[in-house]
Amino acid sequence: MTEREEEISPPAPIEASGGRGRGLTLGLLIGLVVCAILAVSVALYAQKQISSLEQQRDSAQRDNSRLMASSAASAANAANVEQALAAARSERDEFAQLVVAVRQNPFPGKDVKDAPLPPSITGKRREALMAAFALKQEKVPFKWGGRKKEEGLDSAGFAAVALGQVGALEKPEGATAKVLQAQLALSTEGEPQPGDLLFFDGGNVLLYLGSDNAVGMLPEGPVTKNGVIKGKGIGFKYLGYGSVKYE
Repeated sequence: MTEREEEISPPAPIEASGGRGRGLTLGLLIGLVVCAILAVSVALYAQKQISSLEQQRDSAQRDNSRLMASSAASAANAANVEQALAAARSERDEFAQLVVAVRQNPFPGKDVKDAPLPPSITGKRREALMAAFALKQEKVPFKWGGRKKEEGLDSAGFAAVALGQVGALEKPEGATAKVLQAQLALSTEGEPQPGDLLFFDGGNVLLYLGSDNAVGMLPEGPVTKNGVIKGKGIGFKYLGYGSVKYE
């Protein structure tokens, strides 16, 4: 080999080293691409899992809301049923007292003529008493628990209908003797005024006319009675009166 040839032969190894460098760079790029693809795949999978979990959470929240609403409705229904049962028990007790009282005195007295209303009774008080007289003249039959004159009335229903016609009582269809006593604050102090309600045992209620007279419904039908506060002419024990607010 000549000296010239010896001088130019070394560059050959340099070319081989450059090829290996390019291969390494290409491998690194491919690795980075693969890692990027894996990272994107993992991110997409994680997002899908998150979406699924969010849907499950929303579904659980909706189910919980429905359960809470159903629970509240059940509680309200239970309260309504309990109120209805309490009202039914109250009416049953009143009816039992009425039966005992009627058996003890089945003819509590004759009806008396409608007492003339003095001019001093005016306004809605007078209108309520006139409405009671009109109901009496219609000869509405007695019906325990009745709240419509077309079907029959008990004593509380009779008083409630008369008061309801002049707007002196809200929800007359739900009135019972005990309900009226509670609303009007049963009292034995002082004196009742014409148009107030008189309460007797057995769940009996009458509209006071003044001078110990009253009009209302008793088991024998709609009647006007005298001596009611003194315990005469009605056959039931006087418990007290409730003041009605007409104005």
